[in-house]
This record gives sequence, C-alpha cells and structure tokens, in this order.
Amino acid sequence: MVRYVKDKLDLNVINDRLKKYLRHSEGSCGMYHQVLALLSEYGCKVVSQEVPEGAISKMIDPNGSIIEEGIDITWPPATLRAMIEGEVVPEPWRSELREVLTSEEDIKKVKEIFGFGRIVRPAAIAISKVSSQGGKVFAKRDRIGVTVEFYDKNNRKISEAQNIFCPACAAVIAASRDPELGGYVKEQLKNEVNTGKLKWERNIENVFKWENFHVVVSLLEGEKKLAENWGCCTAYAIVRTEVAAGLVGSKAGKVLKGYCDQCPVKDIWLGKAMGAMGNVVLKRLSETGLRAELGYEKFLTVTVKDDSQIVGKGYGSLCALSGAINMLLRSKGIEVIKPSLAKDFPDVREKRDA
Repeated sequence: MVRYVKDKLDLNVINDRLKKYLRHSEGSCGMYHQVLALLSEYGCKVVSQEVPEGAISKMIDPNGSIIEEGIDITWPPATLRAMIEGEVVPEPWRSELREVLTSEEDIKKVKEIFGFGRIVRPAAIAISKVSSQGGKVFAKRDRIGVTVEFYDKNNRKISEAQNIFCPACAAVIAASRDPELGGYVKEQLKNEVNTGKLKWERNIENVFKWENFHVVVSLLEGEKKLAENWGCCTAYAIVRTEVAAGLVGSKAGKVLKGYCDQCPVKDIWLGKAMGAMGNVVLKRLSETGLRAELGYEKFLTVTVKDDSQIVGKGYGSLCALSGAINMLLRSKGIEVIKPSLAKDFPDVREKRDA
C-alpha cells in the first residue's frame, strides 16, 4: 500500500475513519467528496490537469509527494481513480466504486466528441437533441452510481450508460456510444472553444481541496496563481475559478452566476457536497418508482412525474445531482419523497396518558 506519514498517521488510519464516514446513499460523487474532505484534513491536495482524454489527477501528500494518479473523462472521476488505485478508499467501497470508473473504450469515444474534461456541453447538446425530437432522457440511481437512458419518440432505447460516476458523465458516455447521436454532438461542437484544451495548451493546473465545507480551487500557470474560488462540488468550483481567471466567456459566466443566484441550497448549506445530497434524492426516487426526466432550458432541468402528473421540477448547474436537490426545494417535498413508515420505532403500548 502507498502511504504517507504525518504525525505518525498513515493511510491505514484514514481507511479506518472512512469506514465510519462513507455512506452508500450518497453515491459515488458524494463518497468521493467525503474522501477528498478527509484527505484535505490531513494536509493533502489534488492537482488535476486537462488532457485530450479528459483529466489526469494527482493526489499530493503534505510533503509534496504524489500518493497516486488517475485519468478519466473529467476531474472528479479521475481523482476518484487515483484514490482507488492509491488504496485510500477502504474495502468494500473500493471494489464497488471501481465499477463507476470509465472504461478505456468509453474514454476514447468521449475524447472523440470533445475531450479535455468538458462533458457538460456535450451532455446538454445530446439531451436537447433527443428531447426536441420528442424523445426522453431519464436518470436514476443504479447501485453506487447513476444510469442515464436515451429514448426516441417511439420509446425505443437509443443508448444508455449504467452505474456511472454522475449523471453528466453518464449522459455524455451514453451519447458517445450511439454513432448517430455522438456524431451529431461532435458536429455541433466542432467550432466551439474548448476551455479545457486552452488550459492544456497553457499547462494550467487545477489545484483543489475541501475546506470550510466546500471545494476550494486555485488555477496555477507555472508559479502564477491566475485565480482562486470555491463551489458546492469539484466541477462547479473549477468552473467558477475559470470564470474568475477570465478563461470563460462573459455569456457563460453570466449563466453560471444566474444559476447560483437562484439556487436555494446555498442558504441552507449543510456542509455536504451537492452530489451527496442529490444522490440521496435520486436514490429515494428510485425506491418509490418515480422517474427523473432530464431536459435543457438554459440550465439542465430535472422533472419528476407521478404517472403523468408533474410533482417536481428543478434546475441543475452542471448535472442532474444539483438539479435533483433544486427540484426537491422547488416542489412539495412530501409528494416527491413519499415518506416511509418510521424504522425501529419502539412499540407503543396502550396506556392512558398522564
């Protein structure tokens, strides 16, 4: 096992603590952020860079040494891969989380569409395309990950990606698996500026950690710090920092700020990554048989129906996990969650109240 020592504390201790903290209900994204939080507590950080395949992330110990590195289609799953390969994540979670990592074949397919860690725009274009033609796109919890399914107007399944790190990853992977849909997305993006590619060409590093109950990011170009910002998850924190560094166009920056302005979660922040909360909501929807339908209206949308009646609709920043918690807070929560009976409540004996 790769290990670092700080004040006689090694990864065996971190493994033991994570066994107490990790929760299956929070899904792979939520669990990844929990591991990031604990590593950050001990002075570790992550250095991630865009590459044609997506992103390569390195876990750095307090002494500046690399614990492990990993590559995947964007920053969080790349970092999770490094956590798994470095055996930071304990069993049985390690084996289960390994299943949500992107296969080599899918990494190549996603790279052909846009690459360099940019998955939100391709996912949005694919969702918009299918929806505009009368089809539907659904997201649901699947084991420890998320599954996204594309259907055409005749309810024929176009493509799917099962048990993936997050909805945005699953959507772009599913799109890339269908030659027609993947080709359409690639064509639509051929003239767009790829911020990830720009950062790769300039050798810009994304340096991040969990601090003060959110993800803090610095963008470094050599020894120069271009900007620092924070966010409710790794991806959103990095994108906000790109805005702060002037790497993102003003139109996109205003859209992102508009999302933050309307987001109610920030005012009741519970100290958990957005992905953890969104995963809990998606898990409950799956348990009650409700379906989360994805759409795109300037922001990604999550619509929940009970039969044909809409019981909730929300907006996501970069993925359906933020959209799921946003949907819950914009709806009659009791109709969405459908509370179950109390568990392990003691038997109430017949007795006259005093």
